[in-house]
Amino acid sequence: MSNPQTREAVAVLYRVIRSEPRLRLGAVEALELAPLVAAWLARVGERDLADALLPGLPPRVYNPLKLLRIRLTRKMPPISGACSDQGAASGTRLGDCPSCRDPLGPSGVCLPCAGLGDRSKVRVGSGEAASAAGAAKVRAAWRAAQSASRPLALA
Repeated sequence: MSNPQTREAVAVLYRVIRSEPRLRLGAVEALELAPLVAAWLARVGERDLADALLPGLPPRVYNPLKLLRIRLTRKMPPISGACSDQGAASGTRLGDCPSCRDPLGPSGVCLPCAGLGDRSKVRVGSGEAASAAGAAKVRAAWRAAQSASRPLALA
């Protein structure tokens, strides 16, 4: 365990689970989870890690290593800058495909209209899934959420 990153990951893991007796781990088990914990720490802080691991534990934990590995893997946060607010942070906004009016990223035409992808059976702007007015409302709400730099809350 000579790697400083591994040592730090193990130390953080032990600090996070210290208050929970159902999550007792041995040194070998903590070393096994260290790469996942290090990946978490590269993305978020110790408090977020605790919030992902501790709430909602079953009354009896038979295999703490497996439970922690599953939670560390399934709840892994995105790499900083790779979330859906990336366009809003960079000042770009969503556009509409000039051909089908489906919402798309900041540039170009959607993949199906460019002949590079298969369009699913549902087209947003075509009225097959929703009316054009409904699609326009969704686009407006998305743009408002992006301009306010906050996540979109759908009711």
